[in-house]
Amino acid sequence: MVDAMTALRPISLPLHGALELLTGMLALMAPFALGFSTAGAVVSIMIGVLAVGLALDASVTQPRRISSHLAFDYALAFAAIAVALPLAIAGDGAAALALGAFGLIQLALNSSTRYSARA
Repeated sequence: MVDAMTALRPISLPLHGALELLTGMLALMAPFALGFSTAGAVVSIMIGVLAVGLALDASVTQPRRISSHLAFDYALAFAAIAVALPLAIAGDGAAALALGAFGLIQLALNSSTRYSARA
């Protein structure tokens, strides 16, 4: 059963870190490229910084507690999705769309990653 579970999750933790670094950098650059409002820019930069920090934790060293890394990954994804609605209501559609997309991409990445100590 363990082999079946890893077959459904093809992304290793170091590759997850590399992809998370890429999405974090995109979240950091998006406010400047897409012209977010001040609130959207602050939230996007905060999400980007957290994503880059998590990515460096996953790719540079093996995380001490893989379960806590998994929890932070899901918290980051749900936080990005949760702030999209207030930003849309405030009139910053570009930030809402970008952060909602970031959250969905992070959820897809989390669900396809093998969170295990072995490579």
